[in-house]
Amino acid sequence: MQRTDRLSKILKDTPLNAFISWAMITLLMMLGVVNLVDGRLTWSVLIAALILIIIAPALLMRKPSVMPSWYFIILAIMPIVGSTTAYHFFLTSIPIYFSVATIALLLAAEINWFTSVRMNSVFAVLLVVITTLAMSGLWHLLHWLLDINFGTAFLLDGRSQEAVNAIVMHEFIYATLAGIAAGVVFGWYFSSAEPFKSVVTSSRPSEGTHEYPLHERPMPIRKLLGISTEKQMLATRIMQGGLLLLLVVSILIRDLHTALNAIAGLAITFVPSLITRRYNIALDAGLTMWITLAILMDALGTFAFYDNVARWDNLTHTLSASVIAAAGYVLIRAIDIHTDEIYIPPRVMFFFILLFVLATGVLWEILEFLTDELTAEFGYKAILAQHGINDTMRDLSFDLLGAVFAATWGTAYLSDISYRLANRFGEMSARREVSDISEVIEEQRQPEVFMSGLEDKE
Repeated sequence: MQRTDRLSKILKDTPLNAFISWAMITLLMMLGVVNLVDGRLTWSVLIAALILIIIAPALLMRKPSVMPSWYFIILAIMPIVGSTTAYHFFLTSIPIYFSVATIALLLAAEINWFTSVRMNSVFAVLLVVITTLAMSGLWHLLHWLLDINFGTAFLLDGRSQEAVNAIVMHEFIYATLAGIAAGVVFGWYFSSAEPFKSVVTSSRPSEGTHEYPLHERPMPIRKLLGISTEKQMLATRIMQGGLLLLLVVSILIRDLHTALNAIAGLAITFVPSLITRRYNIALDAGLTMWITLAILMDALGTFAFYDNVARWDNLTHTLSASVIAAAGYVLIRAIDIHTDEIYIPPRVMFFFILLFVLATGVLWEILEFLTDELTAEFGYKAILAQHGINDTMRDLSFDLLGAVFAATWGTAYLSDISYRLANRFGEMSARREVSDISEVIEEQRQPEVFMSGLEDKE
């Protein structure tokens, strides 16, 4: 099957590009050998994986001249060359994360070309930004887990918890900056370069089909527990009342931190009702109760429970991450249903949700860190607080746990909302098209009216 899309602009089929690309592959092979001789097995494995990603189009299309544009390869191999030869020239890790973003783009494009997954360039660029943040979080989380369980010293090397946490937060910030910069650069590239017009792909769903395999919907939790819809709505109102009471108490004792959390949380609990009234997208009462429970637990933790109840922070992070994962699932699935250019199979969707939640967790940790720094600078108590690298990594661990829960559970319980949201997208697109057609007709009528006026004067 042959087709042309914006992602195919990454590929080139010219003698010059092929020569430069294969020369860089040769360089990578040499660097792999050097790292292997030096005992750097991890880097050798990464080099082998990168070589496979770069030459995949040539292998799968059985045409050695078809390679990614050589400047994408340069961006991808920067950290490997630097780590092997002159790592001290990297003042920050921004080039490394830019390389991660490039590799993520190449991988996303190849998944789009050679599997049943379908994505357009805009979706691919957004995925690259998310992946860059998520990989930074996952990389440091794996290092921390190795330090905790096997006594390595990737992060926990004798420095204080706060010092290590600050270093990791700077890495997260670098990843964010590099991801955004890469997204801008790649977006500009797709809007300007000429596409490669012969991408051979494997079998995939035909245009306009976005079918997920049908599964028997599990019995809702409310039926297992004997909780009716009315009782769920009542529980939601009680929890909203609890947030209001917490707000009053925090104002009376002048606890600004808890008061702000209660106000923000209370406002968020009314968002489902607002969505239903404004966009006619009804949310399940259980989902509304779930969201409100996560918000109430966070507010209670801010008030006293984080300091006095063991594992309260872990529980709230798991619940909050599951809510974020659910929101990500609903949005991505709705875009999948609405847009013919995008198709994400259920198994792939699971990993997309994990990346989305990890990236959100990284951004949240950055927000906490910057809030701590700013409030300390001006002598105020931090509204969002971090307590060292162990606290940060535990947060990310439980974020992943909540993401796994929601990604596993989402296909059965959230698809209805995704379809409603996709229908809403369709209505908005139809209205926009009608408006555009009306404007065109009006513009075409204006010269006729003008000429008619001249004839009347004559």
